[in-house]
Amino acid sequence: MFNHLEFISRHKSMLIAPAGFGKTHTIAECLKTFEKGDKQLILTHTHAGVASIKEKIKNEGISSSICEVETITSFAQKYVLAFYFKNDIPDQDDSKNYYSFIIEKAIDLFKLSPIQQIISTTYKGLFVDEYQDCTVKQHNLILLLSELFPTHILGDFLQGIFDFNGEQLVDLTDSLMMRGFIESKYELDKPQRWLNGNNAFLGADLKSLREVLIDQKEVDFRKYNSFELKLISERDLYNPRTEYCRQIRSLMKEKSILLLHPDSTSVYPRLNIIKMFNNEFTLVESIDDKEFYVLSKECDLLSRENVRIKLFVFCKKIFNKTGVANWLNEKGLKRKIKQEDKELLEPIEAIISFLEKEYSHYKYAQLLKKLKTLPGIKCYRRELFNTLCIALEDAENDEISVFDSMKNKRNQTRRIGRKIYGKSIGTTLLTKGLEFDTVAIINAHKFNCPKHLYVAMTRASKRLVIFSNKAKIHFDSDNNF
Repeated sequence: MFNHLEFISRHKSMLIAPAGFGKTHTIAECLKTFEKGDKQLILTHTHAGVASIKEKIKNEGISSSICEVETITSFAQKYVLAFYFKNDIPDQDDSKNYYSFIIEKAIDLFKLSPIQQIISTTYKGLFVDEYQDCTVKQHNLILLLSELFPTHILGDFLQGIFDFNGEQLVDLTDSLMMRGFIESKYELDKPQRWLNGNNAFLGADLKSLREVLIDQKEVDFRKYNSFELKLISERDLYNPRTEYCRQIRSLMKEKSILLLHPDSTSVYPRLNIIKMFNNEFTLVESIDDKEFYVLSKECDLLSRENVRIKLFVFCKKIFNKTGVANWLNEKGLKRKIKQEDKELLEPIEAIISFLEKEYSHYKYAQLLKKLKTLPGIKCYRRELFNTLCIALEDAENDEISVFDSMKNKRNQTRRIGRKIYGKSIGTTLLTKGLEFDTVAIINAHKFNCPKHLYVAMTRASKRLVIFSNKAKIHFDSDNNF
């Protein structure tokens, strides 16, 4: 039986735990043993993971003063931004070079005695969740920190789905790479998420499925009674009159539901589904989707002279094209004949006239918000819209560019996390670490990696619905581990 007191008594220790087997609960239980002055640093990889850990800690009644939770990148970023000149750092929207630079320079900084003294004075211990997703560079950074205070890592090799620009990931089974951690290795063996009043049968089936995936055997969804398998044609997904769409529509009565799409390379397949279901689902956005930075840079080019001209082009990127075309054209607002339409446009025209006399980022945010209320206007990317409006307002208040303001907002989300709930649509990369009452996997046969399939299926705590055009899936041996 796992003993968390023994786990934290080691200067270096490692816990292997499958999805839903209690990693976050274990962290919370460990935190309860520390005194107020023994502040612990908790690092993970995603903002969703940060939010999940924070919520668990709060629900357990643990004081926030006992720990600090953030991503590995945001922790490293704080030090690099503090000690390097801005011009020496790649632009944040250049993610390929930016994050590699942040980790590399943080490693250099963490080797310096004054920085080590600051860190070791601030924290008395370190927990790193989802360790299987660490790159070798991130692992080297953690090794430096592990020399300063007790360090406990938690992970599961079957959930290692991230690809950081092709960088090599850490191997939890490599004794040389894992150094002192592997000598104090522990494992969890009970599917706790599903035993706590959820769906124990689903938990048992997912545990059984895990063994099939590890053994690299064929997956037959029909063998698991708790799975709701919907054998259905892939081409029917985007036809609203088909059984496929009717089945998805029937799930919309659920309060907590996640649709998982197998395509992580493009946002547009998910946007098409959102449009088809009348904006009922919220898009789970990538923390560093380029559109956040592209739009903020375009806002920095706005002026009194071009506000009206750019409005049509700008709004097409934020709102639905049909709705925008009904109210705007290349010259700005359309002339309307109906009196009710004229009345709707009057306050919007007033804002535009103000902006043509005295441009203001804050007023432009108000303009976008007002346009969003027009009949027929739909916003399929709510987080993008809301963050852009906030970035515009903060840019004016802080007297900085909208681009810099957007970077600040995304970095803040990276540090404090973001809770995702309700009716959402995302991918495994964007939702790992989260759980929903109901999960519906779209085109499950399109998952070409067993790790992604496993992560997708284990997001469900009560109900798992699988849409697939075949009952069996076989993964090529090269695509496994």
